[in-house]
Amino acid sequence: MTSNEDITSLTALVQRMVDESGNSQGFDIRACLEHGLVSLISGLGQRRPLGVLKEPGGLELLRGMLLQAQSGTFS
Repeated sequence: MTSNEDITSLTALVQRMVDESGNSQGFDIRACLEHGLVSLISGLGQRRPLGVLKEPGGLELLRGMLLQAQSGTFS
C-alpha cells in the first residue's frame, strides 16, 4: 500500500524542483503529480509510478528519476 507520506514526499520534491526551475505561478503541483503517478512510464518498464511506490525501494527510485530529470542526467 502506498502511504500518504510517500505522496507528500514526492509532492514536496516536485514543488522544490518547480521553485528552483523558475516561475511556478499557476503550476498545479498536485494535478501534475496525480497525472504522473498513474501514467505509464517507459523508464519504469511501462509501469505506473503509483505501482512502483508500493515496491520496496520504490520511493527512492522515483525520487532519483525526478532528480535526474531535473538535472538532465539519465543513466
